[in-house]
Amino acid sequence: MRDERFTRWLNPTVNVLYAFSVTLGEGVGLVFSPAKTIFAGIGVLLLAARDVSASHDALIDLFERIESFFKRLETYTEVPPTMAMTEIIVKIMVEVLSILAIATKQIKQGRTKKYMKKLVGRTDVEDGLKRLDKLTQDEARMATTQLLKITHNVNEKVMGVSGQVKSVNDRVKGVDDKGVSNKVKDVDNKVKVIINGGKEAKVIMQQTANSIDNLKWNQMRDNIRKWLSHPDPSINHNIACDAHHKGTAEWFFQGSAFNEWKSTGSLLWVHGKRTSSPPVVIRPLMTSTIIQDIVTLRDAGLASLAYFYFDFRDADKQSRRNLLSSLLTQLSARSDPCCDILSQLYTAHDSGAQKPTDGALTQCLNKMLTLLDHDPIYIIVDALDECPNASGMPSPREQVLDLVKELVNLSLPSLHICVTSRPEIDIRDVLKPLTSCRMSLHDQGGQKRDILKYVRSVVHSDIKMQRWRDEDKNLVIGTLSERADGM
Repeated sequence: MRDERFTRWLNPTVNVLYAFSVTLGEGVGLVFSPAKTIFAGIGVLLLAARDVSASHDALIDLFERIESFFKRLETYTEVPPTMAMTEIIVKIMVEVLSILAIATKQIKQGRTKKYMKKLVGRTDVEDGLKRLDKLTQDEARMATTQLLKITHNVNEKVMGVSGQVKSVNDRVKGVDDKGVSNKVKDVDNKVKVIINGGKEAKVIMQQTANSIDNLKWNQMRDNIRKWLSHPDPSINHNIACDAHHKGTAEWFFQGSAFNEWKSTGSLLWVHGKRTSSPPVVIRPLMTSTIIQDIVTLRDAGLASLAYFYFDFRDADKQSRRNLLSSLLTQLSARSDPCCDILSQLYTAHDSGAQKPTDGALTQCLNKMLTLLDHDPIYIIVDALDECPNASGMPSPREQVLDLVKELVNLSLPSLHICVTSRPEIDIRDVLKPLTSCRMSLHDQGGQKRDILKYVRSVVHSDIKMQRWRDEDKNLVIGTLSERADGM
């Protein structure tokens, strides 16, 4: 698995380094071959880490921090850089080589001491990465300067030609010679073509500037996503969606509780029957169906959406921190202003060198929700009861309940929160006073029909169960449907 991750990173990197060496040409290569030297440095680093299995994750972390530079090199293989830009790029390559050398030294020292911890975060490696970030900023400023220079040159040429045409027009005033007038008109037409070409050049320059801005935003989003490092809730969502059957939860969408929640800012609590039996797959079906209904609004640009699935089978999906990180990432992915709020938090923590507190993440979420309040915002949380309540002061579940309470108390008219869970006592005590819309699935005939339909489809589609007698199948279907307790 680790070898595959190295290969996925190394192959495109080698190709880019080779292509860039060709682009720079012999002029640079005769004095300094940075691309080849970096490739050799990577090889030495991987060789040093070969027998230190604990260093593999640390290497991947380091490679991801310098990966964006190699991606930008692809641009320069298509548009050769100027000499000034080349000097900056070579300095960046020297810094990358220095970081690789330091990392190699740290791994060798770690091997002799029988331990190896992460590389990123160590003072010497982190100092190198900070110098690399500064050189990257110099590179961006140089690119902007060159873009402005090109635009200025185009404008000067257009203005020069326009001045010449005006001079010719002044000279032929009062001259009735038809041939001269026609020639002037011909020159005038050619000038118009040049001017139009200048306008097109301006458009191209603007498009280039926009592309650079988009590249910066995308790189920032990618850096922040890696920095927050939260689990992917879409995995649970896709599994639940794949289990959907035609007509699932139609009865729910036709009910007054859902429509009231969807149209007014409120908290909707959907719960089943309190039971000691473990949750089954039925509950996420309801949540995923609600999410899909809101996705239609989001894709039409009519709403914002973020969701999270708590999961007792996955420890990463049992904490307030990962809930917050996931919500922030989802909201910022579709909103540049929200991304700007999150990037400020990222910058305030030494561009990802330090982790934020839960309080800082909560404050960031509050800012986003306030910013987006002009349109409906839907936050959907599934299986809150699968967040542990057994350890910690406060426990993970208490922390999540505190967050829900804080969000509701923002009193944002466009904020719609939906929580699904079993009605555990601690959950009920917090959510009941906050809830304006509440529904017990255990009492809903439509939910029982959905459960029966789902269980029947599982029994009849299972290869082993297909060989059972009909009476045995019916017994299993009836028993499982009854014990689902509405969830």
